[in-house]
Amino acid sequence: MIATLDEITVDELSGLDAQKVLVLTVNNRHARRVLAEFSAALGDERRVMPVPDIVPLSGWLRRLADQLSFMPQAQLASHTVDAFGAQLLWQRVIKEVEADRALLDVAQAAKLAADADRLLDDWRIQVPDQGLTVDYQRFQLWRERYRSVLNEMDAEDSNLAYERIHAAICCGAMPAVVPVLVMAGFNEISPRLAAILEAQREQGVSILRLSQAGAPAQKVQRIAAPDPDTEWRYAALWAANRLREDPAGRYAIVAAQLEADVPLVHRYLRAALGVDQSGRAMPYNVAVARPLAEWAVVRAALAWLQVLSRYARKRPCEPAELGPALLAGACVGDASEAGGRAALDAYWRRQATVSVTATQFAASLDRHAPRLAAAWRDCLSAATEHSSAALVSDWAQQFRRMLHGLGFPGQGALGSHAFQALEAFDEALDRLGRLAPVTGPVSFSAAISLLRRLLRETPFQPQRDPAARLDVLGFLESEGGRWDGVWVLGLTDEVLPAVPRPNPFIPLAALRQAQAPRATPDRELQWAKTLYASLLACAPQVWLSHALYEGERQLRPSPCIAELPLTDYALSSPSSTPCTMDYLLDESGPALQSGSSTRGGIAVIDTQARNPLWAFVKYRLGARRLDAYADISDQNARGVLLHRAAELVWRILPDQQALTDLHQRDGVLAMLEEVVAQAADECLQDYGQALRELECRRAIRVMHTWLMRELQRAPFEVRDVEQRYEWQHGPLELSLRLDRIDCLHDGRLAVIDYKSGNGAIDPRPDWMRERPVNLQLPFYAAVLAQGNEQIAALVLARLHAREVEIKGLADGDFGMEGLSALSDWPDFATLSWEQLMAKWRETIQGLADEYASGYARNHSLRADDLQYCDVLPFLRLTEDIARVD
Repeated sequence: MIATLDEITVDELSGLDAQKVLVLTVNNRHARRVLAEFSAALGDERRVMPVPDIVPLSGWLRRLADQLSFMPQAQLASHTVDAFGAQLLWQRVIKEVEADRALLDVAQAAKLAADADRLLDDWRIQVPDQGLTVDYQRFQLWRERYRSVLNEMDAEDSNLAYERIHAAICCGAMPAVVPVLVMAGFNEISPRLAAILEAQREQGVSILRLSQAGAPAQKVQRIAAPDPDTEWRYAALWAANRLREDPAGRYAIVAAQLEADVPLVHRYLRAALGVDQSGRAMPYNVAVARPLAEWAVVRAALAWLQVLSRYARKRPCEPAELGPALLAGACVGDASEAGGRAALDAYWRRQATVSVTATQFAASLDRHAPRLAAAWRDCLSAATEHSSAALVSDWAQQFRRMLHGLGFPGQGALGSHAFQALEAFDEALDRLGRLAPVTGPVSFSAAISLLRRLLRETPFQPQRDPAARLDVLGFLESEGGRWDGVWVLGLTDEVLPAVPRPNPFIPLAALRQAQAPRATPDRELQWAKTLYASLLACAPQVWLSHALYEGERQLRPSPCIAELPLTDYALSSPSSTPCTMDYLLDESGPALQSGSSTRGGIAVIDTQARNPLWAFVKYRLGARRLDAYADISDQNARGVLLHRAAELVWRILPDQQALTDLHQRDGVLAMLEEVVAQAADECLQDYGQALRELECRRAIRVMHTWLMRELQRAPFEVRDVEQRYEWQHGPLELSLRLDRIDCLHDGRLAVIDYKSGNGAIDPRPDWMRERPVNLQLPFYAAVLAQGNEQIAALVLARLHAREVEIKGLADGDFGMEGLSALSDWPDFATLSWEQLMAKWRETIQGLADEYASGYARNHSLRADDLQYCDVLPFLRLTEDIARVD
């Protein structure tokens, strides 16, 4: 129908009586463009002009619904359900009808069902009895139940409201408001809208079509790029060159898959556009909406509401929930107490805190953020008083009051984008309140979940920067636009025409018969041709590009552009004057001064051996990445439990004989149960009863296996357990804590270190290298144990449910299977035990001298030395460029 309408230009439209004209646009974006075309007609000779009413179709339907509400015979529903509320209702209905189908994706089914519901009415789709499918029959059950529930609620959704308007206009119950109706931006019109327009025409309304402002492009070029990344680089450099040649011009880059390429877009555009004369980045607009929940000010609001919800229900809160709120700020003391809030978050990470009670949180705020602490107590008190189930309309008001009490959105000035996001958040709270007829009374936490979901499903895009001369947008956003030059990329045969996506709940034959959108290849080809013609009318000069390959997959150009000749297009980068580069190799920091404290213990020497710069940054500069939030099933808690249990065992048992006697009395398991229970009380406070019992059972089994291995050893007595040792070398003071030291039958010592992880414990590759690592045992044997103490065995004991094993070195046979002799290790085969100790002593002291002198070269002997590096970004090493000797 749209092609049969008479055309009217903007100039002709401006000559009509504006009060008698309604311009109906396909969406809000097109409405703004039509208004911009009217504004373009203003100048020195004409500064003011009347503008007709310009309304998107959705807004016009809402306006008609309001008019219908004043007609007694209309019998309108009491409530209107928006798209989000309709989705909730569809999901509820589908869950009820399909209660026995656990594998059904209810959320996806609800979206497809809502789309099918509108398609059937919009395109007047008729499904004959012989064309019925199982999916369509199930959908009809859902639809019948959905409309029944709406009727019980005395509510209607946008589709039913549209149908009611259609019926009222077609029967003449609603008279036409204006004599001239102009359609703008419509490429097609559905049968339902066509019937409304025909009824308006029968009432004497003139239906016209607004002609496009621009003529087809005078120059069209096709460019082939090797791959999509290079294609984006071409487009970015093209835009930079165009803007440099014509600073007053307006240009656009139109992309088929813009949302997926946004990070790539920003990187190439910033590199190509550079900065202006003031040193500021050149502005540009990227027309991609992000979920409202992802914007910083909204994330802060959700985080604080989540914390309030937990504490109002008298439950402890995890640092993973508290941290985002504290770091987001947007509260009392937003800027002045930011450091204190960040310090509190870092403390919980370092201490592996699993949960924080309301009392603990308030006390922590008193120390680190006293201004926020006062507001927090008042706000939590009010939230606790109003935490029972209520309508979401009440919760929306409560959320506003709670956030206001916390000082949201902070005391600093908001930028333009943040202010717009805040306004959108406030509108989202209003939308939440209107869901009350659908949701009924809900709890505090359920209301938060609903709000979070609503914000995730609400796209938000700030208004474009009016100073920007470059727009980056998608296919649909470009329709009706006009620029001085346009580059369209991604034009492969997979994009234009797109692959059909018929709605699975409507039989394909019925969709094809109705010529419904997205249903058939012919329909997609028709849409592709219309879109392509629109793209060519966007600018006098149009560049069309496509990639030849994506990885190893060959791509083909869209059939719309396949016949165009390829253009050899060489793009020049922005000209710049080369600068002289000065290189400074700085591998030394200031030497460690006497009396300076160095935290980290023996780990300082171990890190110096792995990478000297890592050691300098971590222990001299105090820099490290933030630890992850602790999890209740954290492997570290399991290791701490086993270490503590082993310590308690050998504080009870002084030697092997005591273990043997206990075993002969069948008392080992009873002792282990008591010891592990005590260790669990200290190490597993945050574990639930079931998980605690599982971990205790595992620990008892592992420890029992280990003690049975201990019975097979030569006689020994335990000399030290968890003993701390201090070592000073020049200005360097280090500490070392050893799990256990045994006195062997010949009077010499065995040093034992427990390992509880999954990894291999063979120390051979670590101890035989030029700069040895994992130095706890060699450090004690070679450096601390001097004088009358002689070390005869270095033992790594793996305590794990899969396997209990021993690895290490020994100067003799002590009945510990798994220990190696020096002759078994090639690099140590020619050395005596004393020579090995002297070699290690010299190496360790050399590493200590390196650290104390400030030596900080950025190099490693092996790539895996940096596997657990916590300052890796500072080292500026990557998988592709790494300095490994």
